Amino acid sequence: PMHRHTTFAVTVLLTATAIAQTPPATPDIAADLKHKQFDKRVAAIAAIAASDRKDADALLLPLLKENDFEIQEHAAQAMGKRKNKAAMPALLDLAVDADIARVRHAAALAINTIDPVDGAAKLWKQAKGKTQVAALEALAIVLRGQKFAEADKLKKLLRDPNAAIREPAAVAWLEGSADRTAAIKELLNEPFLVVRCRALEAIAQAPRAEDLAPLAAAFAGPGQNEVVGRRLLRALDVVLRLGDGDRATAAKALLDQGGDDGLVLTRRARLVTLLAHGTPPVFDGKQAVEALQPSLRAKDGAARAAAAHALREVGGEGALAAALAHFPQEPDSRVQLQLVETVAALRKPTTPEAVDWLVRIVRGNHDDSVKERAVVRLGKSGVKDAADALIAMLGDSTWTLACCAAVSLGKTDDDKAFEPLKNLLQNSDWRRRGAAVVGLMHWSREAAIESLLGALADQHPVVARAAHEALRTISRRYEQKQDVKGWKAWWEGARGKHDFTDREASIDKLKKYGYAVPDTEIYSGLDVLVFKSRGDHIEQLLERLKIEHRSTEASQVLAGGAHPEAIFVSNCTGELGPTDIEPLQWFVCTGGSLFGSCWALTETIGRIHPGVMQQAVTRDQVMDDVRAQPCRPDSPLLTGVFPPSVVPVYHLEGAHLIAVMDPERCEVLIDSPDAAERWGCGNVAAWFFSGHGVLFDSANHFDLQGLEKVVGMKTDKDRQAYAIDHMGMTYETWRTTKGAAHWKSPTQANKVVPDLSAFRLLTNFVRSKRIGEY
Repeated sequence: PMHRHTTFAVTVLLTATAIAQTPPATPDIAADLKHKQFDKRVAAIAAIAASDRKDADALLLPLLKENDFEIQEHAAQAMGKRKNKAAMPALLDLAVDADIARVRHAAALAINTIDPVDGAAKLWKQAKGKTQVAALEALAIVLRGQKFAEADKLKKLLRDPNAAIREPAAVAWLEGSADRTAAIKELLNEPFLVVRCRALEAIAQAPRAEDLAPLAAAFAGPGQNEVVGRRLLRALDVVLRLGDGDRATAAKALLDQGGDDGLVLTRRARLVTLLAHGTPPVFDGKQAVEALQPSLRAKDGAARAAAAHALREVGGEGALAAALAHFPQEPDSRVQLQLVETVAALRKPTTPEAVDWLVRIVRGNHDDSVKERAVVRLGKSGVKDAADALIAMLGDSTWTLACCAAVSLGKTDDDKAFEPLKNLLQNSDWRRRGAAVVGLMHWSREAAIESLLGALADQHPVVARAAHEALRTISRRYEQKQDVKGWKAWWEGARGKHDFTDREASIDKLKKYGYAVPDTEIYSGLDVLVFKSRGDHIEQLLERLKIEHRSTEASQVLAGGAHPEAIFVSNCTGELGPTDIEPLQWFVCTGGSLFGSCWALTETIGRIHPGVMQQAVTRDQVMDDVRAQPCRPDSPLLTGVFPPSVVPVYHLEGAHLIAVMDPERCEVLIDSPDAAERWGCGNVAAWFFSGHGVLFDSANHFDLQGLEKVVGMKTDKDRQAYAIDHMGMTYETWRTTKGAAHWKSPTQANKVVPDLSAFRLLTNFVRSKRIGEY
């Protein structure tokens, strides 16, 4: 009996041990398809779609009919990967009837991978009546890589009076045409500019090797609107990357077309910029520099400026050498300016060779605009042997050059900077005194504090405010009021103990103001100065977002004290008083960032720094709603402005569209084929450097924008779909607010769900300023 008990005990012990050591059963991921957390549901969809489980399709198929947009989109993507024809009916329904563009697009792509022939036939039957536009948009995607028997009927729709039908019909015809080359040639000669743009965008999205010949003909052909030209170059860049052959040889053969025509040589330089980047690059550095030589030697100054700018984008020692070799023989100041920027970008600014080259330009007989860029580029921490040249510039008769030099001198951290900047504080010209304050702020050492404290009492309000902001920046006491006694009390306690951290060397800003930080935090502690006017009202948007700001108005800018540590937003109409112009010129020259909307292009920016961008001439006042598109999707300045499938709509009320007078100096970030077709100019957002600062303009308003201005929306679901498709509202926000009462009224919805498209762009500039990029 004792033996039996012992055996039983041992058996129980061994069984318990075995159970303890057995790993728990892995939970079935299918359960996560109904999880409360949507990221879990999305992850489960992806995992099941990639699995070999027999019930995968049965699990995923019902999700196409979910009432959640995000689940619909991911389910459509999953069914496309699995290629199960059983999903076709539900996908066809989504491709035409889904409320938002992202879901319709995902469904059409899935149909293209599962059964494009059957899918195209069924979509064509729906290409009429209320579903015509959505069906044509889906058909254009489904026909990628397919021939379509009804292509000739699609071609007839190119003459439809409704632009919303013409555009998708053109792309569907291009994709389904039996003679794609002929179709491209015809589309690129279409009278409707938007159709030309849509065709080029379609080629870039789904290129074929056969596209090269008709694109090459357009490349060497007559001028196109710049909006079309940008898309032509992007399409060529994508097509030239296809195949496994010698891409560089094919690209060179293309570039050699057009002879010495200035327009073609300008296009050539811009295309080389694209070809030298991407994965894989078509040209290596040496090939790219060689390809730029004809443009660099062109008779046309615009082509040479484009080549000088392209060298900067290509990069490398070869590009640097080419810029250095060309500069002495270049007579055009606009090209010289680009070469200065190129050399400064490609050669580390603290190297003796770079400093010596820039110093010779500062001391030389060059246009003020060229000397200004050299002066600004010398303003880097650690630059040696530039101080004497910058000190000499403090007495230049051109006050903007003198002010740029004072700021750069402080930025060098050179020991020689202090006495000249201190002495400049006694100058009779307030602009130079103010620049000395900014220079001392950047120099940021204990010896500068007494001088800055003294400048607090300066009789000129801009200088006094600049001194206050300089002390706020150095001390990092952003809550400190503009009070002489308060600052002196701070210094009495901080003297000999304060940490004078080099502003440029600090990586704290980079961590704090990275692109993951919420927009409102980017403005924390920043002095936001709003110019109140008659058109736009960004102050209302700032109040809704709880961003602190102060206001000024015409003839009051001087008293308000604009300083380069602030941002200045000029509301449309932006009409400055006579006393406002000089303080704002000083503000930008010494490092300020100025943003304008609509008429502020003419009434503010054009009066501060003319000759770079101006109002485009139009037949009458621009009153329109136009779709906006990115010119450089990879630009960090466009982060968050164009989420996937989001097409912002700009509401233009008497807008000043942007005519770019110096295209290599002024970067267009956003354009609109709609505006280009209907008004002759499609540039709607652009910027450029001026002195140490930047000037940025948006043709639409920062605040007069959004759901209240949209015509034709009848239901809350219509407004929600618009907010997702055109305002970038996230799935998460939609999910948590879709039942809210404000969606039932466009006025109330507009108050709660502002259109932040233009504001996001402004915020990216602010972010870049705060981390020291601009």
